[in-house]
Amino acid sequence: MIPPDFIDDLLSRTDIVDVINSRVTLKKTGQNYTGLCPFHTEKSPSFSVNQEKQFYYCFGCQASGSALKFLMEFERMDFIAAVEMLASKAGVEVPNSSPPGTSERLQKRKSIYEILEQASSLYQGFLRQHASRDTAVNYLKQRGLSGEIARDFQLGYAPPGWDNLMGALAKTNHERDLLIESGMLIDNNEEGKTYDRFRDRVMFPIRDVRGRVIAFGGRIIGDGKPKYLNSPETPVFHKGRELYGLYESRRRNRKLETLIVVEGYMDVVALAQQGINYAVATLGTATSSDHLDRLFRTVSKLVFSFDGDKAGRGAAWKALQESLPFMRDGRSARFLFLPEGEDPDTLVRKEGKDKFEWRVNQAPHLTDFLFDHLQEGLDMDAMEGKATLSQLSMPLIQKIPEGVFKQLVIGKLSELTGLSSERLIAVSNSQDQVAGYERSRSFPVKNQGFEAASTRTGSARGGVSREHADVNPAGGPAGVASDDEYAEMMATAEFMDEDPSFSFGALVSREMATLAEDAIGILLRQPDLAGDVDEKTYSQLENAPGCRLLVDLVHSILAREMASPVVLLASYQDQPEFPVLKMLAEREQLLDVSELPGQYSGILGKMAKIIETQSFQQVRKDLHSKPFADWSPEERKSYRESLKNKSGK
Repeated sequence: MIPPDFIDDLLSRTDIVDVINSRVTLKKTGQNYTGLCPFHTEKSPSFSVNQEKQFYYCFGCQASGSALKFLMEFERMDFIAAVEMLASKAGVEVPNSSPPGTSERLQKRKSIYEILEQASSLYQGFLRQHASRDTAVNYLKQRGLSGEIARDFQLGYAPPGWDNLMGALAKTNHERDLLIESGMLIDNNEEGKTYDRFRDRVMFPIRDVRGRVIAFGGRIIGDGKPKYLNSPETPVFHKGRELYGLYESRRRNRKLETLIVVEGYMDVVALAQQGINYAVATLGTATSSDHLDRLFRTVSKLVFSFDGDKAGRGAAWKALQESLPFMRDGRSARFLFLPEGEDPDTLVRKEGKDKFEWRVNQAPHLTDFLFDHLQEGLDMDAMEGKATLSQLSMPLIQKIPEGVFKQLVIGKLSELTGLSSERLIAVSNSQDQVAGYERSRSFPVKNQGFEAASTRTGSARGGVSREHADVNPAGGPAGVASDDEYAEMMATAEFMDEDPSFSFGALVSREMATLAEDAIGILLRQPDLAGDVDEKTYSQLENAPGCRLLVDLVHSILAREMASPVVLLASYQDQPEFPVLKMLAEREQLLDVSELPGQYSGILGKMAKIIETQSFQQVRKDLHSKPFADWSPEERKSYRESLKNKSGK
């Protein structure tokens, strides 16, 4: 927690001209200093720095701010790192007044960072000096890598053997425990042995946005299995959020605008070797919403690179679907499909930088890939084909945030189908309303083994009229074990309002959004409470309506170790979400600080319960799309369990 008074004092000790002039050439013109703006391309200076007010402003792109803001933008630092840099330059120490319990967690994480940094240095030393280094050096040369690029990415070497790392770094039990917790050692309790996780591999350190080593990837030298081995999940490493090469790309490009998303470490390094310094790789996982959030916070243009085979196109389609909610105006995504048998590493070495970048610039845009994929197998000369395309496209298009881009995509679909944009939207909304209505009504549907109940006479809450149901010898409907089982299901199945205009989905969205706002308001007062709820609960909220900002906030707090409300809010200063967060931060909080932990846990618990209810509704919908007679024993068991979960029994 960095006190606001300290930041004010730090800025008063800082000469903004000194900070900027070491990075941008400035010239004294009157009372101000001017130079070429570092944030956009220009030929005539429009960038002005006022030493008296300690403020910069660009008359061309309207970039402005303090020395702290300049460092965050120019060096692509987060808030804390920028404060630490200015404090170091000013010769002062950043104070730490974290809440009770926070310092221990932070110290533990700091120790893990330190031991991982030591491991990285050791691996780099092995690559330079170890007796068996030639196998690793020859491998890297065969892959076309130079000593300079190996240095820039801090590549290393884990020699053969079971205790190279342990013998060098585990001098005490404490260091041994840190190496185990950081994933660098494997502790085999059954055999009573502890040994190095990485052996006989080229080592790729994975760095976070602040440049700290958080994990490793190791590539086997030769034909062993697995070819690539990653660090496990640890307190500082969550592979579903991190991207290899992002730190290096930000450092090597002052005006980073585009990122190429590839699949492997070697692809990133090989592209950088050829001068393509803007590639990142997911860490053995599919591109996730967390990845996309981080990527689009960094750049506005993404290019996804995939193999051109069926598996590659399938992975690309999943990435497209994941990308749609992030496609705000001003953002773009392309999909580069490589020739058969090639990956970015082999292709860029074969064709060179210019040809590879030509491929990148010719790659299909998101909308081209979207409609090409959906039109496969459809007869677009027939009305049926156009109707099917519309039916497949609109649910995906509706995921795109409102704006010009979404309207243009709908316009493209209009051209393909011959329907007006207004008609496409109207039909889509009508289908959504019907789906919402069906979710809100009692589960039986006409012509599927039961008669839809128009009155409340069929069961305890009006589910099914018994006189219209198929009956088994035991007295209950066909497929149900007994009359008691049937009665139990019917008594607990119908829990929706009788009003035909009621929409369960709409109610969930409104209630979840309200609860999410309350939770955000608490976190903006006491960020460390984010760690009081388990990850399972947060993972449930990932795709829940109205929870995106809450989940994003939690990830930011946990990933950046934020304990200060000021720092947390400041980290969103230039993001679209800032006005909402500012409003929630300023909202009057009636609870005492001592009541916040219980309130926060209670809110998250209630949200989890709502999601369980929604899950029950989905199970119910799936099962009731067919007659009881067709229910399998497993489906009946699943249904009973969902009823128990819903009732809390």
